Amino acid sequence: MKNYQPCKNQKQVVINQKTDKRVLIDNVVLLKSEANYTTFYLESGSKKLVAHTIKYYEHFLKIHGFIRIHRSYIVNPLHIKGFNLEDDTLTMSNGFKATVSRRKKRIFRKDLFS
Repeated sequence: MKNYQPCKNQKQVVINQKTDKRVLIDNVVLLKSEANYTTFYLESGSKKLVAHTIKYYEHFLKIHGFIRIHRSYIVNPLHIKGFNLEDDTLTMSNGFKATVSRRKKRIFRKDLFS
């Protein structure tokens, strides 16, 4: 995609094309889908709401190691702090809990724990 360009050997993702607002990929903890909007949860604890669907970012972030664990969540595996086997939730570095879907549970466990 032409919207994503590296800067000084660090990858960035454009979250607002009009203002050219960018975020370093390493600072993104997870993305949460909310209808036709996506919320970026950042390492600093801040949130950025974007008027694009989560699918818009999925392919680019998958190249950088992000995992789609649910139709509403894409997570950065570098920020996963724990996985609860009882209710299949991930605890992220910012304290956010994201649910792993039934269909992606087996794939997620194999990828993360192998």
